[in-house]
Amino acid sequence: MVDSVLVTIDDVIKDKYFFNIPIYQRLYVWGREQIQTLLSDLWEACKEDKDVFYLGSTLVIERPTTDTYSQYRFFDLIDGQQRFTTIWLIAIAWQEMLSEYRFEETQAGNRHRIQFAIRPQVKRFFDGEFSGNGVNFEETSCLQDALKEIRDFPNNRKQEGDTVDLVKLTRFIREKVQLVFTSVAEDTDLNKLFEVINNRGVQLQHHEILKAKLLSKLEPAERDYYGQLWDACSYMNDYVEKNLRDSSGIKIIELFDQNSAKQDDEDLSKAKKVIRKLKKLTSQERDVALSLEAILESNNSFEQESAQYEFEDYDAERVRSIITFPMLLQHTLRIFLAEDGREDINKVLDKDLVFIFEKYWLNQPPASDEIKQFIETLWEIRYLFDKHVIKWVEVDEGEIHSIRRLRINKSGRGAKKYLTLMRDTTDAEPAFAMLQSMLYHSQQMTTHYWLTPLLSYLWYEGSKSAHVYLKYLDNHLLCAFDDEPLIERTRWFLDDFWCSDEKLDVSDALNTASGTEFAHYWFYKLEYILWEQKKEQMGSRWQAFIMTAKNSVEHISPQNPEKFDSNQVSKTVLNTFGNLSLVSRSINSEYSNKPYSEKRARFQEKNREIVDSLKMDLLYQNPKWNDSLAIEHQAEMLKCFEGYFKRVEKQASQYREG
Repeated sequence: MVDSVLVTIDDVIKDKYFFNIPIYQRLYVWGREQIQTLLSDLWEACKEDKDVFYLGSTLVIERPTTDTYSQYRFFDLIDGQQRFTTIWLIAIAWQEMLSEYRFEETQAGNRHRIQFAIRPQVKRFFDGEFSGNGVNFEETSCLQDALKEIRDFPNNRKQEGDTVDLVKLTRFIREKVQLVFTSVAEDTDLNKLFEVINNRGVQLQHHEILKAKLLSKLEPAERDYYGQLWDACSYMNDYVEKNLRDSSGIKIIELFDQNSAKQDDEDLSKAKKVIRKLKKLTSQERDVALSLEAILESNNSFEQESAQYEFEDYDAERVRSIITFPMLLQHTLRIFLAEDGREDINKVLDKDLVFIFEKYWLNQPPASDEIKQFIETLWEIRYLFDKHVIKWVEVDEGEIHSIRRLRINKSGRGAKKYLTLMRDTTDAEPAFAMLQSMLYHSQQMTTHYWLTPLLSYLWYEGSKSAHVYLKYLDNHLLCAFDDEPLIERTRWFLDDFWCSDEKLDVSDALNTASGTEFAHYWFYKLEYILWEQKKEQMGSRWQAFIMTAKNSVEHISPQNPEKFDSNQVSKTVLNTFGNLSLVSRSINSEYSNKPYSEKRARFQEKNREIVDSLKMDLLYQNPKWNDSLAIEHQAEMLKCFEGYFKRVEKQASQYREG
């Protein structure tokens, strides 16, 4: 028997439902992107006072209860456990109106709402969370990271000018979030059930619905060509020219000239020329082959195609995009609307893609020429995105952020030579890529509003001084006093690339925050500034530095030292920027409350070849640690910020005047 009902979190609490993750299920694996996407979707729906938020389906098997727990209902979670567990983690991190969802007080003690079969360390981890005596295990690392991501969400949104009301949001989650709760009989054949789950069809994605809406307005003769451009743009985890080549058979090499590419003038970057090539290819395929007699009688010259070169292949490393296709569509829409001086969209949100397009553009049905113009813009923005914006590039040691440029490689011997279109295997612009990597790690992964003005700048102005422009944009956009949301402020830069706004006095930012209240952005930005300013003099260890995800504020002199240490700072200095650094959760856990000398020794041992934190490398050059050294370090870092601001203003001024 299969029974499906809609269930709210409030129903789960009131009806005393409890859940078990069976041993055959994998542990929690959601990462930063999935969590941020869900949190953003929930908060946007809450702000709009939506009546319901569908979380998805949850498949369970109900288990019998004993007399002791006769008033409760117990279920094994078979499908949907990642989303369901994330809601439970939200209740643990924020509590508020979800406090009762965390656990139930029973005669046998507090019973967790979700339990993990035969995983005692996971239970101990959550017991520690509830008691305030946190314990960490390797098995619980994803759970720890998820809780940290959730706890940081309100502060991250605040940096974008959006204040999260946790009482309102947790009430919304409790009352408005609904699940399709499907229960199957206890004697169900699980092997067959899993086979059905794994073979379920994938629902039509929002961008495919949007594509159908737009292409339906075009003439059949045009629909195919613009559809090919759209499809090539839609697959983000490869380069756009490869997507088009693989799907259409077009010879990309005929649209690409390396000398033109250096001037941002290659035909491949121009949508109309790409479409013209697609049409020519179609025309050639439709031509009926001439008979031998017709060839002999024809006055045309049928020469063999160039014998000097033969296009052979395409070569590029495996890559992964930093944004989704729905995000790219919305960044493109913002540029497209700004070009005509129209109203900007009010958010970038994957889930509301079709709604956003309908509200801000399709509310007055555009003519076919305007739809073609948008898809042409989409191709050109996507091409620039692949050419100038970082991707996750797969290398031996994992993935790194890098910009890989397109080029032609000539090879072969004798009369026959070959051309291979390929992406470079080295970073085209390391400093530009490093700055983007800093912005990627320090900003919301579900929005990346800085991309809209950068892509617009590249589209209008080309790549000349793009690195200087991004530094200027970062300073004026993310270091400003303004309280307006980031999306509103980025529109200013679409209307005026060099929009000048009063910058934040960085000393205020570094002197007014305290401890874990410091926005992670300032630590990331300092790492970029230090790398740019000092990498040559500091040598290979600094030159090999890369930005990595860090989500924990580390106290150099610990808050609660595990033993007496003469290298400590006073309470007055403890939570200041001079005594803090940003580290990964694992490093924060490893260093914990250990004395300064032990932390210093561990850091220096692990950072012999590549420095993980430039700020910490400077700090740990001091054999001892005290108030005066922490204050001195903070003053030096402040000078680095101020000097950087002045240099960027001068560089920007020289470019505009030149």
